[in-house]
Amino acid sequence: MGRLAKNPDIQPGALGVRLPMATSSISDAPVDGVIRFNRTNSKVEFYYNSQWNQIAKIGTVPIVTDTFTTLDATNQYGPMSYSYTNGQEPNVLVFVGGVQQKANTNYNFSVGTTSSQLYLTPSTSGDAGQPIIVMHNFNSTDAT
Repeated sequence: MGRLAKNPDIQPGALGVRLPMATSSISDAPVDGVIRFNRTNSKVEFYYNSQWNQIAKIGTVPIVTDTFTTLDATNQYGPMSYSYTNGQEPNVLVFVGGVQQKANTNYNFSVGTTSSQLYLTPSTSGDAGQPIIVMHNFNSTDAT
């Protein structure tokens, strides 16, 4: 037997549905897949993996590219257009001489602080003059 969701805001011919509203301080016991409008931060959220996650609005985010060469420094390149902390390496794509580099293996960001510097492992620096391309915003949205 199925369950019927009753919502007095849904009228015949309605063009939309009103989401349940709550605040960040409500300590309910949601299950994965629950959707709500959070009045505290004015965001639509869904519950997944034991936490509330924001749903991004539709939009476009430009891909930003920084270009360096292996002549610029030994293993440290920057400043980049964006700053990162250690652990955020998968948020960017890095290419050295046209070859994609593996996050946390071939490059990293400064440990413990926010940094706009890219650090390549010594073996990744390659021959002098190789272009280094750093691409940002692949995991971004314009949900602000």
